[in-house]
Amino acid sequence: MVTPSITPVTEAGHRLGRRFWLLWAGFLVANLGTGIGAVAFPWLATSLTRDPMLIALIGVAADLPWLLLSLPIGAIVDRADHRRVLAVTHWGRAVLVGAVAAALYTGHMVLPVLYVVAFALGTLTVANENAAQTILPSLVSRRQLQRANARLTVADTVAGVFVGPWVGGLLVGIALAVPFTVDAALFLLSGLLVSLLPAARAKLPDDPRPMRRQVAEGLRFFWDHRPLRALGLLLSALNVAGAVAIATQVLFAQEILGLSALQYGLLFMVGAVGGMIGAQTTPWLESRLGPRKVLLLSLAGSCLALTVVGFASSGIVVALALSVSAGLGLAWNIITISYRQRIVPERLLGRVNSIYRLISWGPLPLGAAVGGLLVTVGESVGGSREFGLRTPVLIGAAAIAILFVIAITRLDTGLWSKTGSVDDADDEQ
Repeated sequence: MVTPSITPVTEAGHRLGRRFWLLWAGFLVANLGTGIGAVAFPWLATSLTRDPMLIALIGVAADLPWLLLSLPIGAIVDRADHRRVLAVTHWGRAVLVGAVAAALYTGHMVLPVLYVVAFALGTLTVANENAAQTILPSLVSRRQLQRANARLTVADTVAGVFVGPWVGGLLVGIALAVPFTVDAALFLLSGLLVSLLPAARAKLPDDPRPMRRQVAEGLRFFWDHRPLRALGLLLSALNVAGAVAIATQVLFAQEILGLSALQYGLLFMVGAVGGMIGAQTTPWLESRLGPRKVLLLSLAGSCLALTVVGFASSGIVVALALSVSAGLGLAWNIITISYRQRIVPERLLGRVNSIYRLISWGPLPLGAAVGGLLVTVGESVGGSREFGLRTPVLIGAAAIAILFVIAITRLDTGLWSKTGSVDDADDEQ
Protein backbone atom coordinates (compact mmCIF):
# COMPACT_ATOMS: atom_id res chain seq x y z
CA MET A 1 0.00 0.00 0.00
CA VAL A 2 1.25 3.50 -0.85
CA THR A 3 1.35 5.88 2.12
CA PRO A 4 1.73 9.56 1.25
CA SER A 5 4.55 11.37 3.00
CA ILE A 6 2.42 14.51 3.16
CA THR A 7 -1.32 14.88 3.60
CA PRO A 8 -2.87 15.09 0.13
CA VAL A 9 -5.35 17.82 -0.60
CA THR A 10 -8.81 16.44 -1.32
CA GLU A 11 -11.19 19.36 -0.81
CA ALA A 12 -11.72 21.78 -3.63
CA GLY A 13 -11.79 24.98 -1.58
CA HIS A 14 -11.25 28.45 -2.90
CA ARG A 15 -7.89 28.92 -1.17
CA LEU A 16 -4.89 27.25 -2.73
CA GLY A 17 -3.08 27.10 0.62
CA ARG A 18 0.31 27.98 2.09
CA ARG A 19 2.12 25.05 0.48
CA PHE A 20 1.09 26.11 -2.99
CA TRP A 21 2.11 29.72 -2.40
CA LEU A 22 5.57 28.63 -1.23
CA LEU A 23 5.95 26.76 -4.51
CA TRP A 24 4.60 29.78 -6.37
CA ALA A 25 7.04 32.16 -4.68
CA GLY A 26 10.02 29.95 -5.51
CA PHE A 27 8.72 29.61 -9.07
CA LEU A 28 8.34 33.39 -9.41
CA VAL A 29 11.86 34.16 -8.17
CA ALA A 30 13.48 31.44 -10.29
CA ASN A 31 11.68 32.60 -13.41
CA LEU A 32 12.79 36.16 -12.79
CA GLY A 33 16.33 34.79 -12.98
CA THR A 34 15.49 32.84 -16.11
CA GLY A 35 14.03 35.98 -17.71
CA ILE A 36 17.18 37.95 -16.97
CA GLY A 37 19.20 35.13 -18.53
CA ALA A 38 16.99 35.16 -21.64
CA VAL A 39 18.61 38.49 -22.55
CA ALA A 40 21.99 38.10 -20.87
CA PHE A 41 23.00 34.75 -22.40
CA PRO A 42 22.34 35.57 -26.08
CA TRP A 43 23.86 39.03 -25.63
CA LEU A 44 26.96 37.43 -24.14
CA ALA A 45 27.06 35.01 -27.08
CA THR A 46 27.01 37.84 -29.62
CA SER A 47 29.97 39.43 -27.81
CA LEU A 48 31.92 36.22 -28.43
CA THR A 49 30.84 35.46 -32.03
CA ARG A 50 28.62 36.79 -34.82
CA ASP A 51 28.33 33.41 -36.55
CA PRO A 52 24.61 32.43 -36.58
CA MET A 53 25.42 28.72 -36.47
CA LEU A 54 27.67 29.07 -33.43
CA ILE A 55 25.01 31.12 -31.66
CA ALA A 56 22.32 28.55 -32.54
CA LEU A 57 24.51 25.80 -31.05
CA ILE A 58 24.10 27.40 -27.63
CA GLY A 59 20.38 26.66 -27.90
CA VAL A 60 21.24 23.14 -29.05
CA ALA A 61 23.39 22.59 -25.95
CA ALA A 62 20.70 23.97 -23.64
CA ASP A 63 17.95 21.79 -25.14
CA LEU A 64 19.94 18.58 -25.63
CA PRO A 65 19.25 17.28 -22.07
CA TRP A 66 15.54 17.06 -22.92
CA LEU A 67 16.48 14.47 -25.54
CA LEU A 68 19.21 12.61 -23.68
CA LEU A 69 18.15 12.70 -20.04
CA SER A 70 14.37 13.16 -19.78
CA LEU A 71 13.55 9.46 -19.31
CA PRO A 72 16.04 8.57 -16.56
CA ILE A 73 15.35 11.85 -14.75
CA GLY A 74 11.61 11.11 -14.82
CA ALA A 75 12.15 7.71 -13.20
CA ILE A 76 14.35 9.31 -10.53
CA VAL A 77 11.80 12.06 -9.80
CA ASP A 78 9.05 9.47 -9.23
CA ARG A 79 11.06 8.09 -6.28
CA ALA A 80 12.67 11.29 -5.05
CA ASP A 81 11.62 13.92 -2.57
CA HIS A 82 10.27 16.45 -5.05
CA ARG A 83 10.98 19.33 -2.69
CA ARG A 84 14.65 18.32 -2.51
CA VAL A 85 14.89 18.00 -6.29
CA LEU A 86 13.50 21.52 -6.68
CA ALA A 87 15.85 23.02 -4.10
CA VAL A 88 19.01 21.27 -5.33
CA THR A 89 18.37 22.14 -8.98
CA HIS A 90 17.77 25.81 -8.11
CA TRP A 91 21.03 25.91 -6.12
CA GLY A 92 22.87 24.11 -8.90
CA ARG A 93 21.76 26.76 -11.37
CA ALA A 94 22.96 29.43 -8.95
CA VAL A 95 26.44 27.88 -9.00
CA LEU A 96 26.52 27.71 -12.80
CA VAL A 97 25.45 31.29 -13.51
CA GLY A 98 27.71 32.45 -10.68
CA ALA A 99 30.60 30.74 -12.47
CA VAL A 100 29.75 32.64 -15.67
CA ALA A 101 29.80 35.90 -13.70
CA ALA A 102 33.19 34.99 -12.22
CA ALA A 103 34.59 34.18 -15.68
CA LEU A 104 33.42 37.54 -16.98
CA TYR A 105 34.81 39.46 -14.01
CA THR A 106 38.22 37.79 -14.50
CA GLY A 107 38.20 38.00 -18.30
CA HIS A 108 38.28 34.22 -18.88
CA MET A 109 34.93 33.78 -20.67
CA VAL A 110 35.17 31.79 -23.92
CA LEU A 111 32.53 30.23 -26.17
CA PRO A 112 33.22 26.55 -25.24
CA VAL A 113 32.55 27.38 -21.58
CA LEU A 114 29.20 28.86 -22.58
CA TYR A 115 28.26 25.60 -24.33
CA VAL A 116 29.13 23.56 -21.24
CA VAL A 117 27.15 25.88 -18.96
CA ALA A 118 24.18 25.80 -21.32
CA PHE A 119 24.11 21.99 -21.29
CA ALA A 120 24.43 21.83 -17.49
CA LEU A 121 21.70 24.43 -16.99
CA GLY A 122 19.49 22.49 -19.38
CA THR A 123 20.02 19.29 -17.38
CA LEU A 124 19.03 20.97 -14.11
CA THR A 125 16.02 22.56 -15.82
CA VAL A 126 14.77 19.15 -17.00
CA ALA A 127 14.79 17.85 -13.41
CA ASN A 128 13.38 21.06 -11.95
CA GLU A 129 10.42 21.37 -14.32
CA ASN A 130 9.56 17.69 -14.00
CA ALA A 131 9.54 17.91 -10.20
CA ALA A 132 7.50 21.15 -10.25
CA GLN A 133 4.74 19.56 -12.34
CA THR A 134 4.87 16.31 -10.38
CA ILE A 135 4.61 17.95 -6.96
CA LEU A 136 1.59 20.11 -7.74
CA PRO A 137 -1.17 17.45 -7.41
CA SER A 138 0.03 16.81 -3.84
CA LEU A 139 -0.31 20.49 -2.95
CA VAL A 140 -3.78 21.30 -4.33
CA SER A 141 -6.96 19.38 -5.01
CA ARG A 142 -7.75 17.87 -8.40
CA ARG A 143 -10.35 20.54 -9.16
CA GLN A 144 -7.88 23.29 -8.28
CA LEU A 145 -5.23 22.13 -10.76
CA GLN A 146 -6.37 24.38 -13.59
CA ARG A 147 -6.41 27.45 -11.33
CA ALA A 148 -3.08 26.54 -9.74
CA ASN A 149 -1.43 26.02 -13.13
CA ALA A 150 -2.85 29.35 -14.29
CA ARG A 151 -1.29 31.08 -11.25
CA LEU A 152 2.07 29.44 -11.95
CA THR A 153 1.83 30.41 -15.61
CA VAL A 154 1.11 34.03 -14.71
CA ALA A 155 4.12 34.01 -12.37
CA ASP A 156 6.24 32.58 -15.19
CA THR A 157 4.98 35.24 -17.59
CA VAL A 158 5.30 38.21 -15.23
CA ALA A 159 8.76 37.29 -13.94
CA GLY A 160 10.25 35.31 -16.82
CA VAL A 161 8.91 37.24 -19.79
CA PHE A 162 7.59 40.58 -18.54
CA VAL A 163 9.98 41.84 -15.85
CA GLY A 164 13.03 39.57 -16.18
CA PRO A 165 14.14 40.41 -19.75
CA TRP A 166 13.60 44.13 -19.13
CA VAL A 167 15.73 43.95 -15.98
CA GLY A 168 18.24 41.83 -17.90
CA GLY A 169 18.53 44.52 -20.56
CA LEU A 170 19.15 47.16 -17.89
CA LEU A 171 21.80 45.05 -16.17
CA VAL A 172 23.59 44.20 -19.42
CA GLY A 173 23.89 47.96 -19.96
CA ILE A 174 25.84 48.22 -16.69
CA ALA A 175 28.23 45.33 -17.36
CA LEU A 176 27.86 41.85 -18.87
CA ALA A 177 28.76 40.16 -15.58
CA VAL A 178 26.07 41.96 -13.54
CA PRO A 179 22.96 40.05 -14.77
CA PHE A 180 24.67 36.71 -14.06
CA THR A 181 25.52 37.85 -10.53
CA VAL A 182 21.90 38.82 -9.90
CA ASP A 183 20.78 35.53 -11.48
CA ALA A 184 22.87 33.53 -9.02
CA ALA A 185 21.34 35.36 -6.04
CA LEU A 186 17.79 34.77 -7.35
CA PHE A 187 18.33 31.02 -7.82
CA LEU A 188 19.77 30.79 -4.30
CA LEU A 189 16.64 32.47 -2.92
CA SER A 190 14.24 30.28 -4.92
CA GLY A 191 16.00 27.18 -3.61
CA LEU A 192 15.55 28.42 -0.05
CA LEU A 193 11.84 29.08 -0.60
CA VAL A 194 11.02 25.62 -1.97
CA SER A 195 13.13 23.96 0.74
CA LEU A 196 10.47 25.19 3.20
CA LEU A 197 7.90 22.90 1.58
CA PRO A 198 7.11 19.61 3.37
CA ALA A 199 8.54 16.41 1.95
CA ALA A 200 6.59 15.80 -1.25
CA ARG A 201 6.97 12.20 -2.35
CA ALA A 202 4.80 9.15 -2.00
CA LYS A 203 6.50 6.47 0.11
CA LEU A 204 6.43 3.88 -2.60
CA PRO A 205 7.55 0.33 -1.95
CA ASP A 206 11.04 -0.55 -3.21
CA ASP A 207 10.95 -1.42 -6.89
CA PRO A 208 13.66 -3.98 -7.71
CA ARG A 209 13.07 -3.71 -11.45
CA PRO A 210 15.78 -2.13 -13.61
CA MET A 211 15.20 1.51 -14.47
CA ARG A 212 14.52 0.61 -18.11
CA ARG A 213 11.50 -1.48 -17.03
CA GLN A 214 10.21 1.34 -14.84
CA VAL A 215 10.56 3.73 -17.77
CA ALA A 216 8.83 1.21 -20.06
CA GLU A 217 5.81 1.21 -17.74
CA GLY A 218 5.44 4.95 -18.20
CA LEU A 219 5.95 4.62 -21.95
CA ARG A 220 3.13 2.08 -22.22
CA PHE A 221 0.74 4.36 -20.36
CA PHE A 222 1.62 7.32 -22.56
CA TRP A 223 1.41 5.43 -25.86
CA ASP A 224 -1.85 3.65 -25.00
CA HIS A 225 -3.57 6.93 -24.09
CA ARG A 226 -4.62 8.29 -27.48
CA PRO A 227 -5.31 11.96 -26.60
CA LEU A 228 -2.08 12.22 -24.59
CA ARG A 229 -0.07 10.60 -27.37
CA ALA A 230 -1.58 12.84 -30.07
CA LEU A 231 -0.96 15.94 -28.01
CA GLY A 232 2.66 15.02 -27.30
CA LEU A 233 3.45 14.36 -30.96
CA LEU A 234 1.79 17.58 -32.09
CA LEU A 235 3.67 19.60 -29.51
CA SER A 236 6.91 17.95 -30.59
CA ALA A 237 6.48 19.21 -34.14
CA LEU A 238 5.22 22.60 -32.93
CA ASN A 239 8.27 23.12 -30.73
CA VAL A 240 10.64 22.17 -33.55
CA ALA A 241 9.00 24.80 -35.75
CA GLY A 242 9.29 27.36 -32.96
CA ALA A 243 12.94 26.47 -32.33
CA VAL A 244 13.71 26.93 -36.03
CA ALA A 245 12.10 30.37 -35.94
CA ILE A 246 13.82 31.72 -32.81
CA ALA A 247 17.27 30.10 -33.03
CA THR A 248 18.88 33.36 -34.13
CA GLN A 249 16.30 35.84 -32.81
CA VAL A 250 18.96 37.93 -31.05
CA LEU A 251 20.62 38.60 -34.42
CA PHE A 252 17.19 39.38 -35.94
CA ALA A 253 16.59 41.91 -33.15
CA GLN A 254 20.01 43.51 -33.48
CA GLU A 255 20.43 43.62 -37.26
CA ILE A 256 16.88 43.96 -38.63
CA LEU A 257 15.03 45.68 -35.79
CA GLY A 258 18.08 47.66 -34.63
CA LEU A 259 17.40 47.04 -30.93
CA SER A 260 19.73 47.68 -28.01
CA ALA A 261 19.96 45.28 -25.07
CA LEU A 262 17.37 47.31 -23.14
CA GLN A 263 15.02 47.47 -26.12
CA TYR A 264 15.46 43.73 -26.66
CA GLY A 265 14.29 43.22 -23.08
CA LEU A 266 11.32 45.53 -23.68
CA LEU A 267 10.37 43.38 -26.68
CA PHE A 268 9.85 40.48 -24.29
CA MET A 269 8.03 42.77 -21.88
CA VAL A 270 5.41 43.84 -24.42
CA GLY A 271 5.00 40.28 -25.60
CA ALA A 272 4.36 39.15 -22.03
CA VAL A 273 1.24 41.30 -21.77
CA GLY A 274 -0.50 38.92 -24.17
CA GLY A 275 0.82 35.99 -22.16
CA MET A 276 -0.77 37.28 -18.97
CA ILE A 277 -4.05 37.92 -20.72
CA GLY A 278 -3.98 34.43 -22.20
CA ALA A 279 -3.25 32.81 -18.82
CA GLN A 280 -6.03 34.72 -17.07
CA THR A 281 -8.66 34.11 -19.75
CA THR A 282 -7.94 30.42 -20.42
CA PRO A 283 -10.69 29.10 -18.08
CA TRP A 284 -13.16 31.50 -19.70
CA LEU A 285 -12.12 30.50 -23.22
CA GLU A 286 -12.24 26.81 -22.43
CA SER A 287 -15.70 27.01 -20.86
CA ARG A 288 -17.11 28.72 -23.95
CA LEU A 289 -15.17 27.17 -26.82
CA GLY A 290 -14.11 23.82 -25.38
CA PRO A 291 -10.47 22.75 -25.14
CA ARG A 292 -10.29 21.49 -28.73
CA LYS A 293 -11.13 24.87 -30.24
CA VAL A 294 -8.78 26.70 -27.87
CA LEU A 295 -5.90 24.44 -28.92
CA LEU A 296 -6.68 24.94 -32.61
CA LEU A 297 -6.91 28.69 -32.03
CA SER A 298 -3.48 28.57 -30.40
CA LEU A 299 -1.95 26.92 -33.47
CA ALA A 300 -3.61 29.34 -35.89
CA GLY A 301 -2.55 32.36 -33.83
CA SER A 302 1.06 31.17 -33.59
CA CYS A 303 1.22 30.72 -37.36
CA LEU A 304 -0.18 34.20 -38.00
CA ALA A 305 2.15 35.80 -35.44
CA LEU A 306 5.30 34.25 -36.91
CA THR A 307 4.22 35.28 -40.40
CA VAL A 308 3.89 38.88 -39.24
CA VAL A 309 7.29 38.74 -37.51
CA GLY A 310 8.91 37.26 -40.62
CA PHE A 311 7.90 40.25 -42.74
CA ALA A 312 8.12 43.00 -40.10
CA SER A 313 10.89 45.55 -39.64
CA SER A 314 9.33 47.38 -36.68
CA GLY A 315 10.04 46.37 -33.08
CA ILE A 316 6.52 47.47 -32.08
CA VAL A 317 4.86 45.27 -34.71
CA VAL A 318 7.01 42.30 -33.70
CA ALA A 319 6.20 42.86 -30.01
CA LEU A 320 2.46 42.94 -30.70
CA ALA A 321 2.65 39.77 -32.79
CA LEU A 322 4.64 37.99 -30.09
CA SER A 323 2.08 39.17 -27.52
CA VAL A 324 -0.73 37.39 -29.36
CA SER A 325 1.37 34.25 -29.81
CA ALA A 326 2.38 34.19 -26.13
CA GLY A 327 -1.21 34.48 -24.92
CA LEU A 328 -2.42 31.61 -27.08
CA GLY A 329 0.65 29.52 -26.29
CA LEU A 330 0.08 29.81 -22.55
CA ALA A 331 -3.56 28.84 -23.00
CA TRP A 332 -2.31 25.64 -24.68
CA ASN A 333 0.06 24.93 -21.78
CA ILE A 334 -2.49 25.48 -19.02
CA ILE A 335 -5.08 23.22 -20.62
CA THR A 336 -2.70 20.39 -21.45
CA ILE A 337 -0.64 20.38 -18.24
CA SER A 338 -3.77 20.35 -16.08
CA TYR A 339 -5.17 17.50 -18.16
CA ARG A 340 -2.00 15.45 -17.77
CA GLN A 341 -1.97 15.96 -14.01
CA ARG A 342 -5.57 14.78 -13.79
CA ILE A 343 -5.38 11.61 -15.85
CA VAL A 344 -1.95 10.18 -14.99
CA PRO A 345 -1.68 8.08 -11.80
CA GLU A 346 0.54 9.76 -9.18
CA ARG A 347 3.02 6.87 -9.13
CA LEU A 348 3.62 7.35 -12.89
CA LEU A 349 3.42 11.12 -13.13
CA GLY A 350 7.16 11.80 -13.07
CA ARG A 351 7.84 9.18 -15.75
CA VAL A 352 4.94 10.25 -17.97
CA ASN A 353 5.95 13.89 -17.60
CA SER A 354 9.46 12.97 -18.66
CA ILE A 355 8.22 10.98 -21.66
CA TYR A 356 5.92 13.81 -22.68
CA ARG A 357 8.78 16.29 -22.33
CA LEU A 358 11.16 14.00 -24.23
CA ILE A 359 8.80 13.84 -27.18
CA SER A 360 7.81 17.50 -27.10
CA TRP A 361 11.13 19.11 -26.08
CA GLY A 362 13.72 16.54 -27.14
CA PRO A 363 13.71 17.62 -30.80
CA LEU A 364 14.45 21.26 -29.86
CA PRO A 365 18.21 20.90 -30.49
CA LEU A 366 17.43 19.79 -34.03
CA GLY A 367 15.17 22.80 -34.55
CA ALA A 368 17.79 25.21 -33.20
CA ALA A 369 20.49 23.72 -35.42
CA VAL A 370 18.22 23.85 -38.49
CA GLY A 371 17.36 27.47 -37.69
CA GLY A 372 21.01 28.47 -37.62
CA LEU A 373 21.69 26.56 -40.84
CA LEU A 374 18.71 28.19 -42.59
CA VAL A 375 20.15 31.64 -41.92
CA THR A 376 23.36 30.66 -43.68
CA VAL A 377 21.50 29.01 -46.58
CA GLY A 378 19.01 31.87 -46.88
CA GLU A 379 21.80 34.43 -46.90
CA SER A 380 23.52 32.54 -49.71
CA VAL A 381 20.36 32.00 -51.78
CA GLY A 382 18.80 35.41 -51.20
CA GLY A 383 22.03 37.36 -51.44
CA SER A 384 21.54 39.34 -48.24
CA ARG A 385 21.93 38.93 -44.50
CA GLU A 386 18.37 40.22 -43.98
CA PHE A 387 16.89 37.55 -46.24
CA GLY A 388 18.84 34.91 -44.33
CA LEU A 389 17.60 36.11 -40.92
CA ARG A 390 13.97 36.17 -42.10
CA THR A 391 14.10 32.70 -43.68
CA PRO A 392 13.81 30.51 -40.54
CA VAL A 393 10.95 32.63 -39.15
CA LEU A 394 8.84 32.23 -42.27
CA ILE A 395 9.64 28.53 -42.61
CA GLY A 396 8.62 28.06 -38.98
CA ALA A 397 5.29 29.78 -39.71
CA ALA A 398 4.68 27.51 -42.72
CA ALA A 399 5.37 24.41 -40.62
CA ILE A 400 2.83 25.50 -37.98
CA ALA A 401 0.23 26.05 -40.72
CA ILE A 402 0.69 22.40 -41.74
CA LEU A 403 0.34 21.32 -38.09
CA PHE A 404 -2.92 23.25 -37.82
CA VAL A 405 -4.38 21.22 -40.68
CA ILE A 406 -3.18 17.97 -39.07
CA ALA A 407 -4.59 18.98 -35.68
CA ILE A 408 -8.08 19.50 -37.09
CA THR A 409 -8.29 15.76 -37.72
CA ARG A 410 -6.18 14.52 -34.78
CA LEU A 411 -7.64 16.52 -31.89
CA ASP A 412 -11.03 14.88 -32.18
CA THR A 413 -11.39 12.44 -29.29
CA GLY A 414 -11.47 12.50 -25.51
CA LEU A 415 -10.54 15.90 -24.11
CA TRP A 416 -10.24 17.21 -27.64
CA SER A 417 -13.83 16.45 -28.62
CA LYS A 418 -16.11 19.14 -30.00
CA THR A 419 -17.99 19.20 -26.70
CA GLY A 420 -14.77 19.73 -24.76
CA SER A 421 -15.76 17.13 -22.16
CA VAL A 422 -13.00 16.52 -19.63
CA ASP A 423 -14.80 13.91 -17.58
CA ASP A 424 -15.12 11.46 -20.46
CA ALA A 425 -11.45 11.82 -21.29
CA ASP A 426 -10.37 11.14 -17.74
CA ASP A 427 -11.50 7.53 -18.08
CA GLU A 428 -9.86 6.98 -21.44
CA GLN A 429 -6.70 4.89 -21.10
